[in-house]
Amino acid sequence: MIVRKRIALAVATAALGSGLALAPAATAAPAPQEVGAAYSCGYYNGTALTKSGQTGSAAVKRIKEVQCLINRNTSYPTILGVDGKFGTKTYNAVKTVQKKARISVDGQVGKNTWAKLRAGVWW
Repeated sequence: MIVRKRIALAVATAALGSGLALAPAATAAPAPQEVGAAYSCGYYNGTALTKSGQTGSAAVKRIKEVQCLINRNTSYPTILGVDGKFGTKTYNAVKTVQKKARISVDGQVGKNTWAKLRAGVWW
């Protein structure tokens, strides 16, 4: 009886191991990381003002973080491309999130909007 259990366990372990080896690896975005009581997508952890028209590598990281947080932590109905471009879709999404979070609606991501995005805005 003990031998059968050991064989069954070995077969189950081998089957599980081979199934995990075949699973595809995710490469779309960094895994979310806890930041205090809030979450981050891993692109940026600060609260600097982020708005349309900004350029440069630091701005791209902040914009990617905004886009990722909207996708992961809000009920915004359209999935944003995490491309680092603060275009019309991102601007409209930020304004919608601000309205639903009942904070100042200006389409810019400042300290209050960062806090709401990291905490989650569900409607």
